[in-house]
Amino acid sequence: MAGTKKWLHRFTPGTVKAIIFIILIGVAIAIWFYTQLIFDQVREFQKSVVRTQVAIYVNIIDPTAPDVGNLFDYIKDSPLPRIISDENNNPIEALWQNVGIHPDSTDEISYNKLRNLINIMDEVNPPESFPSSPRLEHRSDTLSVYELSPTQINPIAITDTLGTILYSRIRTVDPADTLKIWQVIKRMDAIAPPLLFSKDYEPSIVFHGVNARNKWPILILKQNGEPVYWHDVNVAWNDTSSAGKEKLEAFEQHTGERGIVYTIVTDYDEIVYDTWLFHYGDVAFLSWIAWLPVIEFVVLLILLSVGFIGFKNITNAEQRSIWVGMAKETAHQLGTPISSLSGWLELLKSDRDDALVEKSIPEMEYDVERLTSVAARFSSIGSIPELKPIALSDVIDEVLDYYRARVPRMGSSVSIEGHYKELRQIMGSRELLNWAFENLVKNSLASIESGDGVITITGSMTKDFSSIILDFSDNGKGIPFVDQKKVMRPGFTTKKRGWGLGLNLVKRIVEDYHDGKVFLLESRPNISTTFRVILPAVKKNEV
Repeated sequence: MAGTKKWLHRFTPGTVKAIIFIILIGVAIAIWFYTQLIFDQVREFQKSVVRTQVAIYVNIIDPTAPDVGNLFDYIKDSPLPRIISDENNNPIEALWQNVGIHPDSTDEISYNKLRNLINIMDEVNPPESFPSSPRLEHRSDTLSVYELSPTQINPIAITDTLGTILYSRIRTVDPADTLKIWQVIKRMDAIAPPLLFSKDYEPSIVFHGVNARNKWPILILKQNGEPVYWHDVNVAWNDTSSAGKEKLEAFEQHTGERGIVYTIVTDYDEIVYDTWLFHYGDVAFLSWIAWLPVIEFVVLLILLSVGFIGFKNITNAEQRSIWVGMAKETAHQLGTPISSLSGWLELLKSDRDDALVEKSIPEMEYDVERLTSVAARFSSIGSIPELKPIALSDVIDEVLDYYRARVPRMGSSVSIEGHYKELRQIMGSRELLNWAFENLVKNSLASIESGDGVITITGSMTKDFSSIILDFSDNGKGIPFVDQKKVMRPGFTTKKRGWGLGLNLVKRIVEDYHDGKVFLLESRPNISTTFRVILPAVKKNEV
């Protein structure tokens, strides 16, 4: 434990600051490299997209171009994690890329991993569907035909588009004699073109002979009773409205009673496109980008910590300045009366003349009162003072009398003037305000370097009589412009032997204890400097 403490003592405040500064530089460099890596990955992804698009353009212009014969090779270069599956999320063999599983893996473990990856991908990015490569699928449908023919003896034949005879009604030809049936069909087609019925995903049917008549109503139904084709039934071929369906149902009922109804069986191969799903995940750099807010938060936390440490250092420095200043101010305030008392005591010890005793007693009483006043000032600073109605002009008079009696002893010919009349009372602490005004006057005295100086205290009321304005002016050397905003800070001083507490103490007394304001009104070097104090006045009915 002792060794740990000894090790910690090696870290001085300067060392800690240096370490923090080095850490911040390291974090900044790391963030720069991290973002640069992300940008590099984004550029590579962009290149792969551009290469694929160029290949598509070339394939459109010249599909026979040898270098774009297989666009899938260009798609495979994309860093996008992807899995292609059927509608049931079963991965299609070898159609996955950048998912950590080799495309040649066909074992069940790999497929289970792929299914898990599909679920994870779909939670973030919904899959895109697209048709697979076409394939032929054989179908066989049984259809019901409803006819209202002009006469049942008129010959007709029904075939598919490949020439397979599905139904024939030719009285002079045996239904099993395909060759003769086709001979009749050719003659019918020469007289009138055949009637073709065709829809996507439905069997194509050709009626021969019906167009030779002016009217030949036909309705063809699926096994489930759904109409698939119709002709000459006063319903448009693409009418799917409820009114159209009612007409078709009425025609079906009427034809079932008075027409011809029979079935035909169709066999055909249909081109089928299965639906495949394109599952995809985020490229790697997106997950890196997702960490940027976390990194920014950490950096912000570090900066706030450094700022807090800096603020604490500033606050501690101010506190140290205040404590040192208070100690020196205390010594200064107590030093003069104590020295005076010590002098009088020495005189009384050496000479007990009655005249000397009579002269020393008032002076010693004054020094004791001064010590009492100093003690009251410092005790008031450490606690909330009791505010009482006081005449501000009386407090100013005391300060002026105090310094007027002592300025000649300083060997200076400074004139101290006061201009204030009819000032209302304020709620305040007499000791603290006396101390504040003394510091302002003392500050003015310290700034006057020439022999002929003037210090003026001017008092007035605001127009609404709600506040009292006091201006402490002097014709001293003034305050440089660069220092004017710092004069009220603790520890700031332009004196060689100053401790920078006087004006800050004034600010604390006026603003914190009396709800007033104090600030540097103006300062023109070697011409004039004015500090303004504003204190709230007591209304007449409150006195």
